Amino acid sequence: MTQRRLPRPHDFWLIGGLLLALVGCQTTPTAAPAAKPAASAPTQSAPAAVAPTAAPAASAAAASAPAAPTGPLDVVKVADAKALTSAGMYVALDKGYFREQNIDLQLETVAGGADVVAFLATGDLDINLGAISVGLFNAFDRGADVRIVAPAGIMPLENSPLPLVVRKELMDSGQVHTPADLKGRRIAVNTRGASVEYVLTKVLERNGMTINDVDQVPVPFPDMPAALSNGSVDAAIPAEPFATRSLDLGVAERLVVEIVPGRMTTAIIASGKLVRERPDVLRRFTVAYMKGIRDIQPPALGVSDVSKFLTPEHVAIFEKYTGAPESVLRNQVPYTFDADLVIQRDSIEDQQLTHMRNGLLTLAQPVPLDRMVDDSFTQYARDTLGRVRP
Repeated sequence: MTQRRLPRPHDFWLIGGLLLALVGCQTTPTAAPAAKPAASAPTQSAPAAVAPTAAPAASAAAASAPAAPTGPLDVVKVADAKALTSAGMYVALDKGYFREQNIDLQLETVAGGADVVAFLATGDLDINLGAISVGLFNAFDRGADVRIVAPAGIMPLENSPLPLVVRKELMDSGQVHTPADLKGRRIAVNTRGASVEYVLTKVLERNGMTINDVDQVPVPFPDMPAALSNGSVDAAIPAEPFATRSLDLGVAERLVVEIVPGRMTTAIIASGKLVRERPDVLRRFTVAYMKGIRDIQPPALGVSDVSKFLTPEHVAIFEKYTGAPESVLRNQVPYTFDADLVIQRDSIEDQQLTHMRNGLLTLAQPVPLDRMVDDSFTQYARDTLGRVRP
């Protein structure tokens, strides 16, 4: 496994608005050009992938799964924003699940998502874990050669990592009791047209309002606690750990937590070149990724198990790959994942239509789901490892 920085592409015509893992940074990556992938030395035959011991049926299915092919490792280059939405991938990488599948996973460090779609479309990157956003829908509409091939983060059923918080003085004074009281007020979002605007829209619609009834103020996630403290915004939707930080500082209180419970807001997006030219590699990648997810996620959708997610071994892995200290990792509401990797087509469609209603996504007609999604790879992983849910 190697970790490199991607060069900035020049003169790409493709839109690159994909936001990585809800990260607020938007600067483009810079560094020396990444070398062309080279095959590693031959490796010994890898054992067949197996499911967690908690799922007997899955384990039985895995026992009969064919062994991964031997020979030079297949290089797969993945954009890495060093965020916990990639938790399952980090676990699979560190525990050797990709090597078991004859894959040399190479992490390409990116500081933001502005050029990621272009890198995927040209095949300079193979995989990205990114937000479902206006930029992604625009890229599909313009013919970008990419596909959504698996879910990534799933919003928890309770205690969301993307809560709507309000300045404490507004709550204490009684000026804000419900989301309807936010009409005309300034609400911080990390960027327009991504997951935060989507969840804010859903909150407002449930209270008889639209996104146009509030004043959205772009504020990077790390700056949201200060913006709430100095009164430059009245409310915010900060991602963790900044939501918990706002509460700990005493500058905000939660107003709405369960916004889109159990819904997929980030996804694994693959290069069309990988999908077409190396489908077997992508199938094996998905098996390894599913094993990593099952190590940290219980079978129930939208439910987190901290004793499973934040074991000492996993905390050490997350510290290694994200650079975040243990205190930060433990003091936040975690994302959840789908142990069966079912792509929520209805969630993708709802996000597309929501952004179209908001006027930020201006398409003549919605992009067809079949142009955006290929769920054959997750189906292969389920066939190989077995399902953990009925």
